[in-house]
Amino acid sequence: MIKLVNRSGKFMRQLRSNEREALEAMGQFSKGKMDIHAAVDTGYMKSRNTYVISRNELYLMNDCDYAIHQEYGTYKMKAHPFIRPAALNYIGDLKRIAAQYLSKGM
Repeated sequence: MIKLVNRSGKFMRQLRSNEREALEAMGQFSKGKMDIHAAVDTGYMKSRNTYVISRNELYLMNDCDYAIHQEYGTYKMKAHPFIRPAALNYIGDLKRIAAQYLSKGM
C-alpha cells in the first residue's frame, strides 16, 4: 500500500516566505547600489533612497523633490541617473540573490 501525503500547502508557505526574504535582500542590495550612483552634494538626495515591497513587487524610489530631475534631466541639465543603473546594471547579481533565497529550504 502506498500512502500519498499532500504537502503543497507547506511548500507554498515556504515559497512565499522565501520570496519575501528574496525581495528584501534584493531591495537592500539595490538601495546600496543607488547610494553608490547617487550624486552627492549635500547628501540629502542620497539619504532619501529607499525601496518598498508591495504585492510581491519591489519598487526602488527616492522621495527627494529634485530626484526626478537628477534621474531624467531637464532642458538645461543632462540626466545623471542613479535608480535605473541600480536596477539594470546589476541584473545578474539580483538573479543570483533571488535564486539563493528561493531555493532555500526546498
